[in-house]
Amino acid sequence: MQLFGHPLKLVILDVDGVILDLMAGFERHLQAAAAQLHLPTAPIRDYLTAVHCGARHSFASLPEAIQAWWPMLSQSDTRQFVAGFRTIEREHPYPPVEESLAAIHWFRRHRIPVALCTTNDRQTLTHRLRSAGVDPGWFTAASTWDSGYPKPDPRALDPIFAALPVPREHAVYVGDWYPDVETARGGGVRFIAVLSGGIPRHAFLREGIPEDHIIARLRDLLSMVQTP
Repeated sequence: MQLFGHPLKLVILDVDGVILDLMAGFERHLQAAAAQLHLPTAPIRDYLTAVHCGARHSFASLPEAIQAWWPMLSQSDTRQFVAGFRTIEREHPYPPVEESLAAIHWFRRHRIPVALCTTNDRQTLTHRLRSAGVDPGWFTAASTWDSGYPKPDPRALDPIFAALPVPREHAVYVGDWYPDVETARGGGVRFIAVLSGGIPRHAFLREGIPEDHIIARLRDLLSMVQTP
């Protein structure tokens, strides 16, 4: 198997926005968590509007976003918000992006290992995947928040390549947001952008992602892979 003229021996996927359809409820869940603490929701709306039109970068983590939206919140309030938000997510899980599961099965049938790189902790990751009908056992390796170096730190990729010792130039990283771009570049892995996470094409082009490395969703990657 080859991709853009290079052997393809490993596919690394972000989870939210690539496998799971975060757009189906993320903003609504944030607003519900804010309402529990009687916080205004305008900062959430303004931020997501700016991100989705490519006017600004996204935050690397939820706690970072919370502190920017409501600077007066204490660390305790921030933790309470995160806990409430995670509870809402568990009660209303995200569905898979259309045909993302079929794409994962395709790679597995063709004996191309699939790994995950996510800022979710492992417990949250497992629940999110299982709620969408995804078996965590499908993935050969995973880098999570618990791994020690969450993205955009390129060392987030180290546990994956420790488990799967393939040359980095023979891997591809599929992501939907800015920290994914930084992680892939810093880690020496080719990057494919998907638009299913809400960031527009022109924003990825501005980040230097080639036009032919930007696709609508994970499933579209299959038509780009050259089979023997």
